[in-house]
Amino acid sequence: MNEFMNNLYGAIGSEVTGYHNDVPFHGTITYTRVKYGNDISVHVEDDSDIYVIDGTALLNGEGGGYSNLHVYFN
Repeated sequence: MNEFMNNLYGAIGSEVTGYHNDVPFHGTITYTRVKYGNDISVHVEDDSDIYVIDGTALLNGEGGGYSNLHVYFN
């Protein structure tokens, strides 16, 4: 988990795919920030939306209304 979070924190420009409330999206990480505790908030932008996803949801592949999440590190 620690290695994934360290990689995720520096992953600006990496791609993320998944579903938000059963609607598919494919976007790029534009911003990351450390949250209280040991989690990271990740902003993913596609052509029309910005998705704010927790790092633990990306690690687990689901959570918070998101499913089938995948990160493609550069």
